[in-house]
Amino acid sequence: MAKIAILSFYSGIVERGVETFAHEIAKRLLKKHKITVFQAGPIKHYPQIRVYQIKASACIPRPSQSFLAKAYLDFQSLKIFIFTVKVIPKIVAGKYDLIIPLNGGWQTAIVRIITKITNSKMLISGHAGIGSDDAVNLFFRPDVFVALTSAQASWAERLAPEVRTEFIPNGVDLALFHSKIEPKKLSLKKPIVVCVSALDPYKRVDLTIKAVAKTRNLSLLILGDGQLRGYLDSLGKRLLGARYLRLNPAYHQMPAYYRTGSVFTLASKTEAFGISYVEAMACNLPVITTNDASRAEIIQDAGILTNPENIEQYARDLLIATKSDYRNVPYNQALKFSWNKIAEKYSDLIAEITQKHR
Repeated sequence: MAKIAILSFYSGIVERGVETFAHEIAKRLLKKHKITVFQAGPIKHYPQIRVYQIKASACIPRPSQSFLAKAYLDFQSLKIFIFTVKVIPKIVAGKYDLIIPLNGGWQTAIVRIITKITNSKMLISGHAGIGSDDAVNLFFRPDVFVALTSAQASWAERLAPEVRTEFIPNGVDLALFHSKIEPKKLSLKKPIVVCVSALDPYKRVDLTIKAVAKTRNLSLLILGDGQLRGYLDSLGKRLLGARYLRLNPAYHQMPAYYRTGSVFTLASKTEAFGISYVEAMACNLPVITTNDASRAEIIQDAGILTNPENIEQYARDLLIATKSDYRNVPYNQALKFSWNKIAEKYSDLIAEITQKHR
């Protein structure tokens, strides 16, 4: 049994992929390991998981491409730095076998220093995806880097061949997300396209609104919030009128909203994995998304890979998906990503890497 510390700055503030991962993996690793989650947000009720709130000024994250952000000197990065420094005494006193930092940048650097002093191990889960952020994570030579897709694993092995890389995807709670759930009653006319996304520029939700507008008869349900909410709501109401609705429900309510749809779409420019894809497939929705190697691997035959920048093509693919009978193909694809199976892989990996230094 290993003692594991998970650092997740935004847990308790937002429920994105990273924060969902922290919660889902923590509650399942409890079967064989001792888990502590350190977060900046308020503590919710997590049975049996030890959670510490490290007080820090935190707000909903806003992705930025500024020079300061790329150098990890922007406001958010510095808040994560301060949070991580505050965690140090508890990490050292706790004598953890493994530390999993989820916020990158300064946090990874600080944790690497701590592990060298305490002789503990560091695991990085590649939630940033192929690109500079996970390149920085690899620069600090974690004891193991967990790639979320085989494409990311190949990229990491080329970039840092001396770092051990393992491929373990993210997952879905099949007890929460499934096709037997009663759909939420909405005023939207069917068929409905569902999009679950943070309203940030790289998610390209505006392309989804424009594509749905081209179809004339599809409605669009957006589930999420973020810095572009005003612009996207204005665009949606102007182009779609009564065919547009945006809500921001609690995480446990999400399955009923997925089930209102005939198809799911998320046309983001990049995704390390995209937990919403497997959540949608678990609710038996076909997925229309950006054509790249990572998403082709996740979706396979459970949807259509498209070019969202070609609005006409994107609109046609949405229509095709709503008219096609996918039977249980999406749900069967989601079965490959059960959190229970994935947690077992993490548990075995953790037992192996922590055993070596005892």
